[in-house]
Amino acid sequence: MSMIPEKARKDLKKEAVRWEKEILRETPDQIQGLLNDAEPFQVPRPPRQPVSLRMDPFDLSMIKRFARKKGVPHTQLMAIWLRERIEKEKRLDASE
Repeated sequence: MSMIPEKARKDLKKEAVRWEKEILRETPDQIQGLLNDAEPFQVPRPPRQPVSLRMDPFDLSMIKRFARKKGVPHTQLMAIWLRERIEKEKRLDASE
């Protein structure tokens, strides 16, 4: 089930069709020029909050080892894993 209201979905679909027709009128050079001039879309996010937790030293050393292999800081790897788990739990919760 979509979280977007029906009216908004219809409006978005109409707009997509209109944009598709407009794009078909433009040459590849015009499109490339527009893409070169476009600014990247950025979603504003609230600042991250620091969290502290106590961990088993062995677990922490394993996380650091995994992070080194992946070439990311261990704190970033833990944040990625937490995000993945949260998304998984949300899906499981929604299916109940």
